[in-house]
Amino acid sequence: MINAKDVTAKQFDKATFGYKPEDVDDFLREVAMTIAQLQKDKEETEKKLEVLVDKVREYKNDEEALKAALIGAQKQGKLVIAEAEETAKKIIADANYEADRIIGSTRIDIVKEKECLAKMQQEVSDFKSNLLEMYREHLAKITNIPDYDTDDEEEEEETAVDEEATRVIETPAADGSSFN
Repeated sequence: MINAKDVTAKQFDKATFGYKPEDVDDFLREVAMTIAQLQKDKEETEKKLEVLVDKVREYKNDEEALKAALIGAQKQGKLVIAEAEETAKKIIADANYEADRIIGSTRIDIVKEKECLAKMQQEVSDFKSNLLEMYREHLAKITNIPDYDTDDEEEEEETAVDEEATRVIETPAADGSSFN
């Protein structure tokens, strides 16, 4: 590859009817400057390219780290979700167990309360029957009491007084004597 120094150092032999040496020298200087500028641009471009290659490597490393972090986050997320689902299942199972226990206990309480209610209803019924029976007996006794007319009462009172007097007369005295 030709560089700017090669172009500047190039010497041509003089010939008769050839090109003007000044024009050739000017052109060669121009070509040398262009080559020098192109080499300078090439070196800068290569440096930039190296920087870019380093950046690409760095980005690839970052990409790998990000992928690993993302995969780790996904795994952690799945783990958290699985744990949450397991905890939710446990909470639901515990709640269902407690609900079944409460329902069972409530059913037992309801049965006991129904039995107590039935017993109380029976006692009320028995009390009512006994009270009605006593009431009937009293009514029967009251019904069996004879009705007295006021005329009958006076006769009965006179009869009772006569009977009392007879009894007093016939009763012996404390000393053994009688009124006869």
